[in-house]
Amino acid sequence: MNASSNGSSNRIPNLNQQLAHFTGSESYYRHMLSRLYYTEGVQYMAEHYRCYWLVDKILIEAALNKNLLKEDFQVWKLTWLREDVFELHCSDGNDRELFKEIIPYSDFVADYLTLWFSDGVLLLPSEY
Repeated sequence: MNASSNGSSNRIPNLNQQLAHFTGSESYYRHMLSRLYYTEGVQYMAEHYRCYWLVDKILIEAALNKNLLKEDFQVWKLTWLREDVFELHCSDGNDRELFKEIIPYSDFVADYLTLWFSDGVLLLPSEY
């Protein structure tokens, strides 16, 4: 999907609702850059919604960012701000901000997505 077709009428309000059928994971995928893991639901999301860049970003930050290394549980939220601009935000699950970054361009199709990172694994909330 290119930027011109990424208008608000084509957007998915909350991608987690589209992915809620993923419950648990029988196998894990190893992220080569961070050496951390992600679930079948995250793999499906990355492949079908073309957002491997998001998986890379989160897992590299989780592996290298000193603020995140000590947190066993993290809540990652990607929120559409305007046009093709997003905010990526991470908290400890209790609203304590650990990381925040503006993504100046993405053709991501949803207004909102939440992912959890727990004990070295990136997963959809429905997979917890």
